[in-house]
Amino acid sequence: MCVNSFSQGLNVDLPRAGLEPRTSRSESRLPLHHDATVVVVVVVEVVLAVVVVVVVVVIVVAVVVKVVVVIVVVVVAVAVLLLSLLALVVAVFNHYYY
Repeated sequence: MCVNSFSQGLNVDLPRAGLEPRTSRSESRLPLHHDATVVVVVVVEVVLAVVVVVVVVVIVVAVVVKVVVVIVVVVVAVAVLLLSLLALVVAVFNHYYY
């Protein structure tokens, strides 16, 4: 009772006991699927962790062995990995937003 009189005095439209869905303009404009977002975030975190580990290993190997070929091969491998991650993110974005 107090909430209703308070909201009427301020002209605030409050949802009544969960009977009215709470939607905002951003939710109606961008239909975001929670499961897909979680999957993309987890995949991005795993790929970035792998990239960091690979880069550290390459730096250590390059310092110890001093081989330029190892650096080139790993840089190409990391570039391919990042491009495949970008393709995954674009595919998920296109699937759920268009």
